[in-house]
Amino acid sequence: MESLSFSQGRLDTEKAFNRMASQFPYAAIGMAILRRAIKENVGYKPVPPQHTSTIGRLKYEKKYGVPVHGAAALVIGRRAMGFRERITREVRDFVLRVKERLKPTGDLRPREGTGMTRKVEAALQALETKLLLHNGLARWQQESFFSCWRELKTLALAFR
Repeated sequence: MESLSFSQGRLDTEKAFNRMASQFPYAAIGMAILRRAIKENVGYKPVPPQHTSTIGRLKYEKKYGVPVHGAAALVIGRRAMGFRERITREVRDFVLRVKERLKPTGDLRPREGTGMTRKVEAALQALETKLLLHNGLARWQQESFFSCWRELKTLALAFR
């Protein structure tokens, strides 16, 4: 189960968000799941939710033909079992397709939706070194804030 936190890292603490967060029965649902797991003698482990949608989209969505949320649930289950998320050939091919798509052509006039934005260029530069090192990292390092999944998310969102 994802260990979510609505208090940390929120910049918008508007009245509507505060009302939604206070009415959201996340703690009650978590306790009900924990009690049911103990009753049924099933393991229960909270896992960090960082980058689960990105990993699911890039690695498992097409492979298993499931929606992004189902693929993210698969990533959560894999984390709970202790598996590491390696950079596969499909992810490397995705980065190469992005680079090929962004190569300048003969027409250098700016158009809507074409060309390399600063954010995409920064993500590609950050990925140059991170992709080579990722598979050798420990699991907690692969899930950390400074892993390569943040840049891959930027690329995936830029070309949806």
